[in-house]
Amino acid sequence: MIKQLKRAAKDLRIKEIITKWLDKIELDGPLAGKLLDSKIHLYEMKTANPPLRLYYKYNETTNEIYVFEFEMKTNPKKQKETIGKLRHKSRFI
Repeated sequence: MIKQLKRAAKDLRIKEIITKWLDKIELDGPLAGKLLDSKIHLYEMKTANPPLRLYYKYNETTNEIYVFEFEMKTNPKKQKETIGKLRHKSRFI
């Protein structure tokens, strides 16, 4: 995630979008995004222009939010692969 943020910082528009998303997550908690998986509390935020997605997980017991990654939206197949990868990652948190 740190490498992704460093790359995004070079593009001011993407940096501004991600900053707004992180502020919204901080204020609204899990209600900031769309619920993708209710068992592991995986959420998604997205924009159409530029086509970005940000994935995060909410931990109810500790009231913490873990931001996993963001990516450019490309196609539904890639999104399913990313969600599968994040489900696997989230089991270890």
